[in-house]
Amino acid sequence: METPAVLTVRGLRKSFGGVQALKGVDFDLEAGEIHALCGENGAGKSTLVRMIAGLMSPDEGEIRVDGNLLKPGQLTSVRQVSVVYQELSIIPHLSVLDNVLLGDPDVGQLYIRKRYAARARQTLDQLGLAEVPLDIEAGCLAIAEQQLLEICRAVMRGARILILDEPTASLSDAEIQRVFKTVRWLRENGTAVIYISHRLPEIFALTDRVTVFRNGQRVLTKPTAQWTNEELVAEMIGREIKSAHSVRDRADLQQAAKVLELKALAVAGKYRPVTLDFRAGEVVGVIGQLGSGANALIETLAGLESRHEGTVFLNGTAIDVTSLSSAMARGIAYVPEDRGGKSLFLGAPIEVNLTSAILDRLNRAGVLSLGEARKRALDLARRFQIDGRRLPSAASTLSGGNQQKVAIAKSVALEPKVLVLNEPTRGVDVGARTEIYRELQALARQGLVVLFFSTDLEEIRELSQRVITVFRGEIVNDLPVEETAMDSILGDVLRGPGMARAA
Repeated sequence: METPAVLTVRGLRKSFGGVQALKGVDFDLEAGEIHALCGENGAGKSTLVRMIAGLMSPDEGEIRVDGNLLKPGQLTSVRQVSVVYQELSIIPHLSVLDNVLLGDPDVGQLYIRKRYAARARQTLDQLGLAEVPLDIEAGCLAIAEQQLLEICRAVMRGARILILDEPTASLSDAEIQRVFKTVRWLRENGTAVIYISHRLPEIFALTDRVTVFRNGQRVLTKPTAQWTNEELVAEMIGREIKSAHSVRDRADLQQAAKVLELKALAVAGKYRPVTLDFRAGEVVGVIGQLGSGANALIETLAGLESRHEGTVFLNGTAIDVTSLSSAMARGIAYVPEDRGGKSLFLGAPIEVNLTSAILDRLNRAGVLSLGEARKRALDLARRFQIDGRRLPSAASTLSGGNQQKVAIAKSVALEPKVLVLNEPTRGVDVGARTEIYRELQALARQGLVVLFFSTDLEEIRELSQRVITVFRGEIVNDLPVEETAMDSILGDVLRGPGMARAA
């Protein structure tokens, strides 16, 4: 006897101008299953999710939940479908409890917090947030904790269908296991889960079935156990993906000019004094666990740690990096980890986002040259393989990977001497990731210093020419990538210098 479908999608079509986002898509989700949606950014996954949630109307087709037809363009009840999006929707100045209860249908016009506190506390504890007080402002939490808070909000609503869009993109391995435990518990209790992730090991570890989307079409659906990693990638991409890795000759790099120098740079409580230098054309990856100080080092150079000690030199001159604007003015551009909250204007056109950091260069006597702005936006779009036909559309209509391309292109438009990135391909599929890597390495070949923080070991190995490992605020190793191995990097960031010396 077949398990009944809790969600059925038939003949779904959607176009944006001349671009077909969905081309007659059929899809089924069974009760009590975890169903993975895989595909490149722009394959149609996000468009499908928005339609299921009632945030976007299809041009053709229908969606049913438990046999009930959803009305096009009408928000779907959160008791039917609850979505945890890749981009955070936490209200930073509200408390943890208030954020958890946002949109909960049980909360009436008379909001008495004590009435809901026990249920919220129980759900938070189950998700591994037992140490997080209900009355603390959500903005005080780390990004990883905010992501878990989003999942808690969805669990509290008791939806028949839970859609998780890249829920682990900013989480550590331990936190990922908490999410897995919760998702499995939901499955056991009859909740149907759509799980979207570009991390293929997660797909194989967690899901029951996998559906692949490509170019707006459903390509193939079958049980997870019947897929291989190679087959899944081949179906997602539909073309051969070659490595973007390109290691420059070490002698060439050693002869290159020093561009960026750090002298006893430190932030109290985050990382100890470090002295480093970076040469023209280097791509340097910094890796450490969340809270290790690795990302704080990157953020200091971007101007986000005003109370730092030590000095930063650019081309031999001491510079001010006490604010984002001062760092930018002196040649350091920054791409944050949260593109939706910290980089892009999601409601503004893509072309506006691409040129928003260089408006002062595109005006004449205080009047913006629209022709020049459009030309620069088109140039950047071509460079980062963004569809030029979509430039007038809002950035929010793009998939996560294409939004990330826009965020990077926006910073590259500044023509910086140093490009600093925090989790440069968080939530980006394998195809778009390769394209981003190639562009970053092309920039390095032109003399740019590319410095990035990532918690993704594969990204560190694929993109870096040099790897800096950090543990509890201290640099463990600083080595050329060819002298590193996955297990040694992992040992550095999990166990620190004591382990490295013992080895």
